[in-house]
Amino acid sequence: MKILYVEDELSKNIPRVIRLFSKYLSKKEIKNLKALEADEIGYGADPEEIKEIVENTGLIEVEYRFPDALQKIIQHIDKYALFIIDRNLSEIEYEYDELRQIDATHNEDQYDKFFEREGDYLLHKLVYTGLNVLTKFYFLTAYPAPDEIRGADDLKTLVDFGKFHAENFIEKGDNEQIEKLKSIIENIKIINLQEENKQYLNILRNKMDEETAENFLKILDEKDDRMRIGDNLKDIRIMYENILKACSQKFPDMKSNCTNKYGNLIKRQQVFDWLSNSGYINSIIRNFFFSINKICSDFGAHQNLENSQYEPTLNTVNSLVYALKDVILWFGKACSQNNRK
Repeated sequence: MKILYVEDELSKNIPRVIRLFSKYLSKKEIKNLKALEADEIGYGADPEEIKEIVENTGLIEVEYRFPDALQKIIQHIDKYALFIIDRNLSEIEYEYDELRQIDATHNEDQYDKFFEREGDYLLHKLVYTGLNVLTKFYFLTAYPAPDEIRGADDLKTLVDFGKFHAENFIEKGDNEQIEKLKSIIENIKIINLQEENKQYLNILRNKMDEETAENFLKILDEKDDRMRIGDNLKDIRIMYENILKACSQKFPDMKSNCTNKYGNLIKRQQVFDWLSNSGYINSIIRNFFFSINKICSDFGAHQNLENSQYEPTLNTVNSLVYALKDVILWFGKACSQNNRK
């Protein structure tokens, strides 16, 4: 999950970009943005350079053209935890035909109606997909909310019916409102989870694939949900098994020694013994492997927990999540040392 930030005058608003996203920008990225700002006070900065620097966080996507923002909202709506949209996106020219190629429902009346308030069109697209925009969509505007709503009957209707709030307007020149938006940005659980766990997620993305990284993020997001204890144990077991399978493809001789004729891993105890005897794992990782395998197999989603002498708790899940984190760190290091793909 990411934040989508849309601003057509990106080169003129580098200080605001830094202010809003400083929590997720590295010192080097902030330094590079300030260097662009110093170039004729930002007016000479290439928006593509700004976009590249900010997107290097892996948490924020930036667009400065209305058609590009529209395409992302139509095609990847579920990818974003927060939308921050400048209401007027007419600074960078776009053509009607370009919009029609992206959005087949767009027509010439809408083209004229939403010119200089392109953000309203993006809001409507999100509202009518069923997305609850009240906690996910914020307008950047030049004037206070009452002035912005006045004269825009379609937007007023959304407000009147509780689909949107005046509080979702952020006046650019109001420091208090900008600080409010900054606080919202910095307190999105799923974004902070990614920032706090980026070393594990990067290992899974680089050594396995994006789907595996997303599955791990899902475990992190749900690990404190009492209703998900069994499911999380099942998901942890699947994650650990996929890591072992990946190891069998990367470590010399592991496949021939630890898989059967169908390509499946043999009994886990034999795999652990082989990894230990071959010097791939020490007692820490071996014991974590054993605990994950045994506990998650015994108490997965399909087990009857009511008849257990002691049921797994959130402590059980969290302890195995930490064990899995160490396994992921080991996996990343071991892959680097055994760079056979």
